[in-house]
Amino acid sequence: MSEKKEYPLEINGLKIDPVIFTQGFVPHCDIPICSGQCCDWGVYMDSEFKDVIMKHEQDVIDAMDAGQIKDSAKWFEKEPEEDHDFPSGKAIGTEVYKTKSGHEQCVFKGTNNYCSLQIAAEKKGYHKWEIKPKYCIMYPITIIDNVLTYDDSHAEKLDYCGINKTENFVHSVFEAMKEEIIYILGEEGYNYLNEYFHKHYKNKE
Repeated sequence: MSEKKEYPLEINGLKIDPVIFTQGFVPHCDIPICSGQCCDWGVYMDSEFKDVIMKHEQDVIDAMDAGQIKDSAKWFEKEPEEDHDFPSGKAIGTEVYKTKSGHEQCVFKGTNNYCSLQIAAEKKGYHKWEIKPKYCIMYPITIIDNVLTYDDSHAEKLDYCGINKTENFVHSVFEAMKEEIIYILGEEGYNYLNEYFHKHYKNKE
């Protein structure tokens, strides 16, 4: 039996995997370069977050392009599944659809490769991530068994920023994902990790 991995860092009850300080990544998420490939398989969200999206149903439909599915009954998987990394204890996935070119992608990803949820929020004057699922915002960071870590399994599929595309890496996941980490942990949590990163990793390069 393998030993349970220990994590020396913890913020607000969430353990931090130091892999985020060492795993390489591209400068930042850049849709014109990567075409939002990480969105192609849909995403799991807290089952209750579906209600947040549905409150903005018409705004989301208005943000979609002609090729997207505008029937909201086809946006989500039918049954949630148990997952204790979500506040309600249950997760539900977004569906995928096939574009005219035969490419499959999340129902909320348009043919321009941008997220209709984010477009809808910005058009209404909300924060860009107001109605966007948490795990969409976080990638390439994820939470597994209450550990903030790098989504290496998802990254194996990606052609630009994926785990095997080391020629495109310029710095660490932590350095690339400042805005996302602040979203997850708050300014205070980010500042704590930033000090730790510079003391134990950055200044020792």
